[in-house]
Amino acid sequence: MKKCFSVVVVPLLAALVMSCGSSPEPAPSSVPPGGIPRWFLSPPKSEDAIYGRGTAKFADLNMSLSTAEARARTAVSFTLSANIEAMVIDFNQTAGNSDVQSNLTFVQNISRQLTTSKLNGVEVQDTEVAPDGTAYVLVVMSKADAKKNFEDKFNEPEVAKYAAFKADEALKMLDAQISKKSVEAATKDN
Repeated sequence: MKKCFSVVVVPLLAALVMSCGSSPEPAPSSVPPGGIPRWFLSPPKSEDAIYGRGTAKFADLNMSLSTAEARARTAVSFTLSANIEAMVIDFNQTAGNSDVQSNLTFVQNISRQLTTSKLNGVEVQDTEVAPDGTAYVLVVMSKADAKKNFEDKFNEPEVAKYAAFKADEALKMLDAQISKKSVEAATKDN
C-alpha cells in the first residue's frame, strides 16, 4: 500500500511544485490595451534627429511590419523634401429663366505629393504590434546622416544628373498629357 501511495503521490507533488513556478513577466509594451503606442501619437522630437512613423495591418505580420517600416521611411523622406502639386476645379452653372432655374455645381480637388530622398542611415527605433495585429514602426535618421545624403546628391557624376533631368522632363510631359485629358473630360461632360 505504501508503495502504491508513493507511486501516485510523489509525481502529483512534483507536478504541483513545477506548476507553481513563476513564469517570466512579459516585456513592458508602450501599447495600451487595444490602443496605439504613445510614441506614435506623440513622436519624439530632437535637435539631432528626424523621426518617421508608419502603421499597417494585414493578415500576414511580416507584410504589416515591412509596410509600416516603408511608410515610416516615407515620412522621413517627406520631412526632408516634398513637392506638392495641387489643383482645384470649381464649376458652377445656372440655367433657366427667372421662374425655373437649375443649378449644377462640380468641385474636384486633386493633389499629389512626391518625394525623392536618399535615406542612408535610417534605423528602426521601435516596433510594436497591437493586440488587433496592427504594426507600428518608429524610425530615426540623424541630421548628420541627412546632411551627408544631401551633400552626396550634389556630388553625383554629371551623367547621372543628366539622366535624372531627362527622366524628370519625361514625367512632366506625362503629367501635362494627363492634365490635358482631365480638362478635356471635364469640359466634354458639360
